Amino acid sequence: MSLKKLLSLRLSLGLAAILSCSALATADDAAIASDATQTKPLEVGAALPDVAVKSVDGKPVSIASLHQDKPVVLVFFRGGWCPICTRHTQTLIKAYPAIKQLGAELVGISPDDPQHSQANVAKNSIPFPILSDSDLAATKAFGLAFEVDAPTLERYKGFGIDLEKASGFKHHGLPVPAVYIVDKSGKIVFAHSDPNYRERLDTGKVVAALQQLK
Repeated sequence: MSLKKLLSLRLSLGLAAILSCSALATADDAAIASDATQTKPLEVGAALPDVAVKSVDGKPVSIASLHQDKPVVLVFFRGGWCPICTRHTQTLIKAYPAIKQLGAELVGISPDDPQHSQANVAKNSIPFPILSDSDLAATKAFGLAFEVDAPTLERYKGFGIDLEKASGFKHHGLPVPAVYIVDKSGKIVFAHSDPNYRERLDTGKVVAALQQLK
């Protein structure tokens, strides 16, 4: 092969690699909305995304494995640092016996890393599993991820809230709080989300939705 052709080939391969990386970066950025109102959460009828999160001891957990034996209620929340999330968690704890009695499981998912997730479980005596989605893989797959803007980040820091420390990542992303019920086939049969994080679903509606599955 001539030197001219070799240089041309290397240039083509290099350009292809750059374009490929650029496309991947663009796709990844597109998965995080610019604000909570721009998210596009999965709706009823969608299949459960097959993504991995982590248990509080750092072990990988497949989201798809959670519904194999029974319906599962998935609750996406902002983190153990969020007082509104904590209050909602307390209502979920009260509803947990009824959820279990209806043959379902309840699982919480947040961007907190496994260590902070474990601390949340211990502090609030949470009886159901809390999983770590610190890289936002599940949050993105469910269409819930949005980027926290710079002024809000600064305001959080004034309250002693450090999103990077909580997740171990620099993505500054959070989920829109959401509740999903997934049946044993892996289909979403109930979906609720609200870009206003102060508004949380009444747990009575979760129990009522599970009763409809019986």
